[in-house]
Amino acid sequence: MLVYFVRKRKDMPFDWIFLMFGAFIIACGTTHVMDVWTLWYPIYWLSGLIKAITALISVTTAIQLLPLIPQALALPSHAQLEAANSQLATEIAERKRTEEILRESEERWQLALRGNNDGIWDWNIKTNKVFFSSRWKEMLGYADNEIENHLQEIWVRIHPEDLDSVVKAVQDHFAKVTSFYAKEFRVLCKNGTYKWILDRGQALWDEAGNVVRMVGSHTDITERKQAEETLSEILVQLEIKVEERTAELKKINESLEAEIAKRRQIEKALRDSEERFRTAFHQAAVGIAHVGLDGRWLLVNQRLCDIVGYTAEELESRTFQEITHPDDLTTSLKYVDEILIGNIQTYTIEKRYFRKDGSVVWINLTVSLTHNIAGEPNYFIAVIEDISDRKHSQAQIQASLLEKEVLLKEIYHRVKNNLQVISSLLNLQSEYIKDKQDMAIFQQSQQRIASMALVHEKMYQSPDLARIDFGEYIQDLVTSLLSYYEVYESAISLRFNVDCHVLLGLDLAIPCGLIIHELVSNSLKYGFPNGGDGEIFIGITEKVAQQFTITVSDNGVGLPGDFNFKNTASLGWQLVDALTQQIAGDINIKSNPGVEFEITFPLI
Repeated sequence: MLVYFVRKRKDMPFDWIFLMFGAFIIACGTTHVMDVWTLWYPIYWLSGLIKAITALISVTTAIQLLPLIPQALALPSHAQLEAANSQLATEIAERKRTEEILRESEERWQLALRGNNDGIWDWNIKTNKVFFSSRWKEMLGYADNEIENHLQEIWVRIHPEDLDSVVKAVQDHFAKVTSFYAKEFRVLCKNGTYKWILDRGQALWDEAGNVVRMVGSHTDITERKQAEETLSEILVQLEIKVEERTAELKKINESLEAEIAKRRQIEKALRDSEERFRTAFHQAAVGIAHVGLDGRWLLVNQRLCDIVGYTAEELESRTFQEITHPDDLTTSLKYVDEILIGNIQTYTIEKRYFRKDGSVVWINLTVSLTHNIAGEPNYFIAVIEDISDRKHSQAQIQASLLEKEVLLKEIYHRVKNNLQVISSLLNLQSEYIKDKQDMAIFQQSQQRIASMALVHEKMYQSPDLARIDFGEYIQDLVTSLLSYYEVYESAISLRFNVDCHVLLGLDLAIPCGLIIHELVSNSLKYGFPNGGDGEIFIGITEKVAQQFTITVSDNGVGLPGDFNFKNTASLGWQLVDALTQQIAGDINIKSNPGVEFEITFPLI
């Protein structure tokens, strides 16, 4: 039983004494059993041995019990144990409360760490051991077991460009230059990129002033830094934009100032122009008026009032239709309609107005139409000039010109008739000439006189009376020569090239006609001695301004090889040379095949 008790109460002090008592009791019991056994079986040696063992156990227990009694007496009593138990229970309860508080504090700390999203570090300065929180490692992309708790773990990951400034900030805080440690720098992550970190901490100093510990936190400010960089770029761009806009505004301001100055100049110029216009309007030597679309006089100057004999007030109460001569009104209204529909921009006509006293005054009227900003017709501007004196002078001049025209036609007619009389006299005289050479000379003279008479006939027929259409004259002249020489167009064809409306006066028409007469006559007489088909070309063209060229050519036998135009004794060639010099011209001769004459002369 004692053994069982000791085994169950392992906390029992002096448990070995109970075992010795148990052995003594067993030995005593065995001795008594042996006494009874020897009554039947006398085995005294065994009984004696057992008694000796019992005596040994008894003596040993007594000996061991002597030093144990003071210790047993020192054991607390039951009351003391109860008091101790009560105090112990109180201490246990207090410890449990403390542990609960610590557990709650630890939970709050852990929640704060997780909720703060910052990494926490705790640096033991003496051992250089650093506690890095899981979040601290997670921020750099590491698992909890991938970074050791040693200071070198952070130093090797700080960007080389930032390391010196971080060390300096820590040293300043240790030296109490700064009351709080805070630094922004870049830290290398597991993936090889850098993160911007805001590192903050507080050191603890011992009584000797030595730093023993430093605790702080890591905050990831990469996004903020990126935002700051973006914001910085935006600010730079904004500053550039502001500078550009400032420059633009400066330019605009300068432009506005220039425009204002220019506008002031324009306003002054407009005022001056208006003053000049007002002065020119009212003091002009011609009548000027603004006329409404319905024909009413809106504004008139004094000269117009003088022309028509009305005052400005009287005229402005009337329309132009009221003072226009009935024979001119239809034409005036037609022009008004044309300018209103936009077919014409302005018009000028001569018409008659009735003056206030009933007399008629001739005026030269020039009208233009003004428009408003919308482009709609606004009013007419009319300029009226009194041309009554000019009209009277024109009538006198017209009468005088009519008289002179009749006289000039009579002169041309008489000269033509006189030339024909001379030609007729030569014809009569030729009847008494027997020599053929003399007869030819007389006939050539008749032809020359006929060519001059043809000029006067054309002058008489010309509406200009001063110039003739030389192209028409050439065709009539050459046709008469063909008839005279009895040449048919089927045998020798004529080709003309005459510019339109070559008009020559009498001083050029007669010598040019004689030159063409001589050259065409020579072609008809000598160009085709063997008969057959041929062609004669006659042309007059304007090569350059006021410079004409007469061309006469044929495709006949041409001139002899030793022909010298200057040394020939022929009257015809001498006449051509003299007439060319008379009109200040130059002659150019080409031969083989045929012959071509070019006479170039100015229009004088």
